[in-house]
Amino acid sequence: MSLLRKPIVVSKFREFHDYVKSNNGQIGIKQRGLDLNLNNACNLKCKHCFTLSPKMLRINERMSVEKISEIMDQAHDLGIFEIDLQGGELLLNKEYLYQVLEAMGTERFYVYVTTNGYFMTEEVAEKLYSLGVDRCSVSIDSMDPETHDTFRGRKGTWERAINALKFVQDAGITPYLNITVGRYNADSEDLKLLLDYSKDKKYTTLLNVATPGGMWASIKDICINDEDREHLIKLRKEYKNILRNLWDPFDRNREGVIGCNTINRLYITPIGDVLPCPYVHIKVGNVFESSLKEISEKGFKVRYFREYSEKCLAGEDLEFIENYMAKGDTTIFNPAPLEDLFKGKELLEDTVSLPAGRKAS
Repeated sequence: MSLLRKPIVVSKFREFHDYVKSNNGQIGIKQRGLDLNLNNACNLKCKHCFTLSPKMLRINERMSVEKISEIMDQAHDLGIFEIDLQGGELLLNKEYLYQVLEAMGTERFYVYVTTNGYFMTEEVAEKLYSLGVDRCSVSIDSMDPETHDTFRGRKGTWERAINALKFVQDAGITPYLNITVGRYNADSEDLKLLLDYSKDKKYTTLLNVATPGGMWASIKDICINDEDREHLIKLRKEYKNILRNLWDPFDRNREGVIGCNTINRLYITPIGDVLPCPYVHIKVGNVFESSLKEISEKGFKVRYFREYSEKCLAGEDLEFIENYMAKGDTTIFNPAPLEDLFKGKELLEDTVSLPAGRKAS
């Protein structure tokens, strides 16, 4: 989808570009996006699910449309330009998703919908486009249907995911093929087949590194190592359609890293808890108690979240994982309080002042 129909988003994206360039190519404390879990119910039982949907965790919780609209106003004021609506599986309750899209002011944001694709149809894709959705992300774990279906816990999911990407592309929505990359597949032939398929279909490929949380809690041997990271950099140069959130999207040489996006892309659960990202299950605040601005400034007081890291803290920084993620039975609904984990030298003493955002239009 062309962003020309969303001039407000283009303006905010330029502000983000200018900030990153003026900050030595690093994301710093510039707010970028929100990942919003609308509801944790799901029709699949994915082996790597970070929200524990397969265990039916808090599947009846959801935020009011009015509260989501209020959050979006705050996000716009902070200059946030990306909104990723997630689950669970959003299309289990299409009407609720449609209500959220109608209320959030999609003209102000580059809007993603992340789905397993099972319930996507041509009609649903066209409806999402009409409501202002710009991008649809669908995860595929293998080009072998049986391998994908086994990983997802339901037969027929591969074919539905493949069709979903075609449906959204035909509707005018930018299709993203999401791939989780871990130690187990980073240098595999299957990954290359997925990358080739995405390139041939003119999709964008988003790589998410495997993290030891949710269904994979404490399984650290899934994490990529330095050799894997170098291999992904080579693939980045070979396939021009590959992205990672911490890679510099403005670097034409495909070498720059803006840094880990913790706090820059906040994750909000259906009960309002705010985490640094979907994979770091640490509670920074709650939207029913504090504003996004207050929560962000609190998060950026933590040295790990404020200072530049070329690695994903949740999936690559083994020291961070060992010290702060392997803490009991933390989940997205039972996150460890930030105050309990970070003290003394782990906190920065200076006052955080977020870069100026835009006022709602």
